[in-house]
Amino acid sequence: MTPSAVGHLVRAGLLTYLGGGTASPDVHPDQVDALARRRDLPALLDRHVPLGPDQAAHRPGVRRTDFDRIVHRLGWITPTGTVTIDYKRQGGITTVPLYSAQDIALLPLISSG
Repeated sequence: MTPSAVGHLVRAGLLTYLGGGTASPDVHPDQVDALARRRDLPALLDRHVPLGPDQAAHRPGVRRTDFDRIVHRLGWITPTGTVTIDYKRQGGITTVPLYSAQDIALLPLISSG
């Protein structure tokens, strides 16, 4: 699980933040163990951890260009937030949209209607 996912689970109240930096947040190991044993963990992650555009395109099995068309041209889905990433070696700061996994899961139903 990525530090970003841990941060989202902390904000959702599923884990308690104990300190540390954003690159390696400290959470209680017993809470992590209990969360890992939950049968609904995939649903919790889908509900609370957003997807980047590449991950969002991968979920329904479409090319990234097709996903971009779904977002920008058709307007079937909108970002739920953004994250700013500093690509120091590749041109600087970029804002990346984030999408709800639940919204992505509904895409086949939306597009078939």
